[in-house]
Amino acid sequence: MKGRLYQYGFRTKVGSSISEFAPALFLLFFFAVFPMINLIFLGLIFSSCVTLNNAELSEAAKTPNSQLASIFSNMQSNWQSTGIGRLTNGATSPQSEISYSNIGIDAYVTVATTFTVKPFFTVPFFNTVPGLGAPWSFTVSGKKVLESARYANL
Repeated sequence: MKGRLYQYGFRTKVGSSISEFAPALFLLFFFAVFPMINLIFLGLIFSSCVTLNNAELSEAAKTPNSQLASIFSNMQSNWQSTGIGRLTNGATSPQSEISYSNIGIDAYVTVATTFTVKPFFTVPFFNTVPGLGAPWSFTVSGKKVLESARYANL
């Protein structure tokens, strides 16, 4: 009976799932796996950028304003040459802005560092989404009390 149905042009259902497996795998990888890997790496990249901003902030709290430009450039180049900085795959080098403020009798320093990073994988269908296919720009900011108010040159 089975042979007779096949003889008249009917197909058997044996092996039908194999023909659907390749397109399903393609969709799974390009719309789920690769974007998830990018999102995981964005979290790692963001935490490494926060680490650099915290290091710059602690240095700015104990260093005079006139010396900070050279110290920050050295810190950023050292950070980019280490493993955690190489992970960021930065499109541009980080840009830091320093500002000082007085609140009561205390003087504060604020360091805002702007990063532009590329995604780990460039997913072809998400090429306009920042972080998944296009570079992602974000700013990390921190505020800390100065060790000496004369460092601010207010």
